[in-house]
Amino acid sequence: MLVVKASAYGNGANDIAKLAEEEKLVEYLAVADVDEGVKLRKAGIHLPILILNPARTAFEEMVHHCLEPEIHQLELLIDFESYLKSAGLDSGNYPVHLKINTGMNRLGFDLNDLPQLKKLIKIAEAWEVRSVLTHLSCSGDESEDDFSFGQLNQFEEALSELKPLLPRSCFFHALNTDGIQRFPDHHYQMVRLGVGLYGASALKELRKNLKEVNHFVCRITQVRTVEANASIGYGRKGKTKEKTNIATLALGYADGFPRKLGQGNWQLEIDGKLYPTIGSICMDLCMIDLGNDWYPPQTKVTIFGGIKGIQDYAEALETISYEAMTNISARVKRIFHD
Repeated sequence: MLVVKASAYGNGANDIAKLAEEEKLVEYLAVADVDEGVKLRKAGIHLPILILNPARTAFEEMVHHCLEPEIHQLELLIDFESYLKSAGLDSGNYPVHLKINTGMNRLGFDLNDLPQLKKLIKIAEAWEVRSVLTHLSCSGDESEDDFSFGQLNQFEEALSELKPLLPRSCFFHALNTDGIQRFPDHHYQMVRLGVGLYGASALKELRKNLKEVNHFVCRITQVRTVEANASIGYGRKGKTKEKTNIATLALGYADGFPRKLGQGNWQLEIDGKLYPTIGSICMDLCMIDLGNDWYPPQTKVTIFGGIKGIQDYAEALETISYEAMTNISARVKRIFHD
């Protein structure tokens, strides 16, 4: 299962999903909500799509576009069956995916919900279970392995109760990118690959086997020579110590390049050399200090994806690669290369 929620972690869900489908790389896609699933269908995607958090108000649209809900509470399951019956869809085979809460305490059936869940499965008239899943809280943290194995044991306990009631075609899944690497004995019939598709992971041992595919780039708009003790940008936050060349770039916080990375807190790459930001990051522009170097307008500048990768970028922002990727604005053009 390829998780392409949040526009495939900011990388462009339609193109990523089309590639995965054309190359037959995956059996399933997953998105956060029905709107994301509908966009994929309208883009011509035919793979099965799991909706991780289906809204009751979107049942009709979900069913119309053949999207499959992750059901995580008894009331939601009851409401979905009621909708199917009211819509005349009572053939008994609409696929649903049951999520078990094993310690994340976010979404999912608790173990004490299982008796009632089993009753609902036995009397189901409009749906059948396509998969049963859980989600680990700390799959990438070795210090929390006891907790992770406890979650997996609880999942096994739930499966042992549910299996006698499930169709033979039902499958199970528990692992995300880091979990795939760290818990090979618990792959079940499927795993869920997300940020790892783009070569990103907080795990150093996993990054050795991954290739980063993201290149975040912009262009030089203007270069000027500035004397020593000159101020740069809003609030005169940037100050030159000596005569230097300042490049203004077509990149700002509205593009997802945060103000936090101004005033020397990030270095951008040109022709294999790194240059620090200077002054504050503006909405649409920022400045870097070239020293004695000079480049013409339209010269390509790499924010990450060269000497510095997405993990370096995320660490500079004191966050994770997921947030760093998804924060890149929709106005930044996505270009796909073979």
